Amino acid sequence: MIGMVLLLQACKKNDYYVDGGLANPKYKGTIYDYLTEKSYYFDTIRYIVEKAGLKDMLSTDTVTFFAPTDDAIKDAMNLLNRTRYQNVEDSVYLPDIGPEVWRRFLGMYIMKGKRLAASFPRMNPDNIAAYPGINYVMLDGYILNIGLIYENYKGVEAVGARILNLTDVTYDPAVFRNNPSIRVASSDIQPVNGVIHALKNKHVFGFREGEFVRVAQDYLRSK
Repeated sequence: MIGMVLLLQACKKNDYYVDGGLANPKYKGTIYDYLTEKSYYFDTIRYIVEKAGLKDMLSTDTVTFFAPTDDAIKDAMNLLNRTRYQNVEDSVYLPDIGPEVWRRFLGMYIMKGKRLAASFPRMNPDNIAAYPGINYVMLDGYILNIGLIYENYKGVEAVGARILNLTDVTYDPAVFRNNPSIRVASSDIQPVNGVIHALKNKHVFGFREGEFVRVAQDYLRSK
């Protein structure tokens, strides 16, 4: 039942985050506390954090969390169940997915240490040679390219908003533009033990289309 409730709740996220960050970024609680308090947007994320055994880390360790919203999990589970339907398999819910699956994917979004947006270098996907960002090793060894995109403003190049962008750079090392990426919608939310950069709602959980389905199916079939 909890899986059904959480999955349904994940359907309601839309326009909460706005590019440019929050007026008051300080939060008097931990990263885990923030996910709990902002349940309208992170109830499912909080649940899978617990399932993955990462609650203590997000409560005590100093980390940077590029937080997907619940929409990403809703879309991933819906795709999984569409695939299972096509294979004449029963639908599954959040509790059916093992802790190791959630840990594998959540680890892609967690970086040790506190990194505010301004600490990341400039990147430009149209001129990656000049502005390449930097490749970072995430919690469990996954590599993401992270950098600030400088937006244009009133026709003037690179003087507008600066927006964090994450790219799964190992998907196609030869052609940067072919790699899946996601922008941060709200940056520099600062709980007492690190920082949260909340991703845009429309994001493929795990970056690569179908990868969550493949890993989850392997887990479910091995039970």
